[in-house]
Amino acid sequence: MTVILYAVSTICTIKIEITEQTAETIHSSSRDSIKSGWVAIRKKPTLRTLISLDFITTLASSVWVAAVIYVYVEQNLKLGEQWWGYINTSYFIGMIVSGLLVIRFAKLLERYICFFIVFGLFLSALLTMLFGANTNPAIALLLACLYGLPEQIRDVFYTKLIQDQASEKTLAKIYAVWGAVINLTFACSVLLLGYITETYGVKTTFQFSSILIFIAFLYAIWKRKAFQGIEI
Repeated sequence: MTVILYAVSTICTIKIEITEQTAETIHSSSRDSIKSGWVAIRKKPTLRTLISLDFITTLASSVWVAAVIYVYVEQNLKLGEQWWGYINTSYFIGMIVSGLLVIRFAKLLERYICFFIVFGLFLSALLTMLFGANTNPAIALLLACLYGLPEQIRDVFYTKLIQDQASEKTLAKIYAVWGAVINLTFACSVLLLGYITETYGVKTTFQFSSILIFIAFLYAIWKRKAFQGIEI
């Protein structure tokens, strides 16, 4: 099945149209692109705030990787390894439902983007704490599903704000810098939370992640003025 899906995706790439590059794009170096991306981010308070929030929450997000969830299932739920798959499924169901809600109530949500980002961070911190302390399988599935709701809404809003703040020339460079920072942060986070899980237990790992998200929540409140023209 995996091979078939990769084959289908490869065939689909044939339909992708690539815009012809200009001379400026061809001759620009990677160093210049990264520098331009950082400069563009520094000039925009909204982008600076968003990448800071994303950095903090990414440090906490690896608590949902399979290795940590497997230990959670083993230590907290006392169930078989198949349950980490059920938990991941519930998480993605929450994200799908959240995406549908964003589509349905897009106009309403756009009026209060900053509020939903800030409240979503608080909700994520609370749900992470409750999930880590929980020992009931049914409640674990429910909490994982609920956690997916603010996560997806926040990702949609981040994407919208980045595209609103960036120009056509700087958008790709901003995404390149953003991706490099977040990928490196996630890699470090996996190592850090893996160490905490092995040394202090999975409950401590979720508590640590919850604290990080709560710090992001406090930072979002402090920097809420950076979301210019957005109601809160």
